[in-house]
Amino acid sequence: MQTEVRMSSKQRVIEECYGGDVRRFEAEFAEADLHAVRWDDLLADATTLSHLEDIGRTLIEINLGYLPPAEVRLPYEPYLRALIHCYWQNMYSEEAFFDQVEDHIKQIRNADMQHNTCLTYDEAIYQNYHTNFAPYGHAVRERLTHFLGYEPQLEHSLIAELWMRDIMADDTYKMPEEMTPDDVQAMTLIKYREILLKDGKTAADISPLVPP
Repeated sequence: MQTEVRMSSKQRVIEECYGGDVRRFEAEFAEADLHAVRWDDLLADATTLSHLEDIGRTLIEINLGYLPPAEVRLPYEPYLRALIHCYWQNMYSEEAFFDQVEDHIKQIRNADMQHNTCLTYDEAIYQNYHTNFAPYGHAVRERLTHFLGYEPQLEHSLIAELWMRDIMADDTYKMPEEMTPDDVQAMTLIKYREILLKDGKTAADISPLVPP
């Protein structure tokens, strides 16, 4: 399934940016010192269009509100850099570019949510919720409720709350009053699970990104 998604992404770039000319696509990337020609290799290679790495990650942070861990985002970054490259070569309109960027960053969001797509959590996790860093439980729930504008159901926020408790338990770090990327990441998980449990995974995967 993952390979099929990647191959369709490659074909979309070839069709929309290079007029279907596979040779010109490969030659352009060869000119950019890319040594692999298979799309799987391009995606696996963190140095693909490396001069666009910072810009690509900035786009992720702006659109997603936080930067997922490397193991989540790295398979998707090369294609994001290819989008930027195409846009700079005037192969995309501004509107089309940002639409493509948003769709691709949703894939990154969905990959980050992958471990929380179960419909129910194990009872042991709920037990952990009631005992692990319990002193921080009220503060975390109050903080998330404040930023969300409502109190989330525990089946949606369970893992997000446990994760935020762990952050608050770190004596070397004090969370500021304003919203942080950690808050956005927790809210993203909550919003994703709300849609997942109500409407299913397909609906959750295409759902809007949480505004930073």
